[in-house]
Amino acid sequence: MKTTNYNPSAIEVEFAKIIADLKDTIQEKAPHYQITGVQNNSRIDNPHLVFTLVDGDGDRHELLMQFIQRADQ
Repeated sequence: MKTTNYNPSAIEVEFAKIIADLKDTIQEKAPHYQITGVQNNSRIDNPHLVFTLVDGDGDRHELLMQFIQRADQ
């Protein structure tokens, strides 16, 4: 499949949704943190997810996961 649009590309959007949908599986593998939210920003160039976490001390953290497709070769 030739990619004709990279801003965002269909693959970037699809993988952002897949990872966001795996929130419960990720939670099982990260028992020391509670995932309190996942914000999916997939309509922008370089879609990204923001995971909001709370650690065992009650401190809040955010992790950003960004999706960037390289140009077809």
